Amino acid sequence: MKLSICIVGCGGYARIVLDDIYDMKDKFDFYFASRDVDKARRYCQDYGGAGYFGDYEKAAADPKVESLYYFTPHDLHLDNVRQAAGHGKHVLMEKPIARTVQEASEMAGTAREAGIKLMIAENYRFLNTVDRAKEIMGAADSDNPIGDLRMIEMVVEGHGSPGEWRANLERNGGGVFIDGGIHFVDIVLNIAGFPEIVHAIQPPQLYPAVEGEDGILATATLPGGVACVINYSRSIPVEGQFQAIKLTGTRGRIAFDPRESEFTIDTPGGSSVVQVPAVRRGVRGMVSEFRRSIEEDREPVMSAHEGTKDLAFVLAAYESMRTGESVRPALPAL
Repeated sequence: MKLSICIVGCGGYARIVLDDIYDMKDKFDFYFASRDVDKARRYCQDYGGAGYFGDYEKAAADPKVESLYYFTPHDLHLDNVRQAAGHGKHVLMEKPIARTVQEASEMAGTAREAGIKLMIAENYRFLNTVDRAKEIMGAADSDNPIGDLRMIEMVVEGHGSPGEWRANLERNGGGVFIDGGIHFVDIVLNIAGFPEIVHAIQPPQLYPAVEGEDGILATATLPGGVACVINYSRSIPVEGQFQAIKLTGTRGRIAFDPRESEFTIDTPGGSSVVQVPAVRRGVRGMVSEFRRSIEEDREPVMSAHEGTKDLAFVLAAYESMRTGESVRPALPAL
């Protein structure tokens, strides 16, 4: 099955994603939509697209377009799904699913009533490092050098103030945690399940123009008492990016950068390096899963429900930051 998909919102991140997937023309026909028609035309020319639009509504209404991949600000996500559903078009929505659980619930209901697929574009769900680590931890006892999981530690540091609408609390739905930090929340939930308790604190702000937080330290108690720490920041005052994940068990530890093609296993007997195939940040697997879910008429792996669970963790962290209290997040039922 070849799927026609329209890239809606031709900004900088859309170009990063397209650089990973534009050669998948045996699986997709790419269309482009921007409120700046010249920008849509340029993207169409740059990536060998099948057509372009200067209006989101026209893109959704066009019979040649079967699905829409929205790269839009978070405050538009609900209206985007309403628009697509009104024309019976499937939706791949950039994370986070929404700013609130209420918005996410309405999006899921709208998609369900229209009979369309709604998938959240969470590319970290499709990283080979994470999949392989899960496979090792889930292996039979003799093949599992880690033992039972006890702790997840994540340190993610970057430099640079979020700009434009991402600096606006109302439009973004928060600060850096709901935007980039949610990638790492999804890894936690994918590996260990939905949290029982969440607590978070915010370091002193470095970027005063950012209305939400520019850094956060979130802790969680996961099923089985597994402890989790996420230190996520865009406000490190030196250039560069750093991502490190440690999964510690009763017998050993797995350590890796989720974007890379290897990880280290440390045990009392020594260290070993496990190689995994590079996957271009998981984007190719993500769009392939979207296409297959339509072809096979099933829920996508990264469904609205999965996206809402990620959002519920983030919102619990925000509530804890505001109140200074630990929060028991409610598992969303869509």
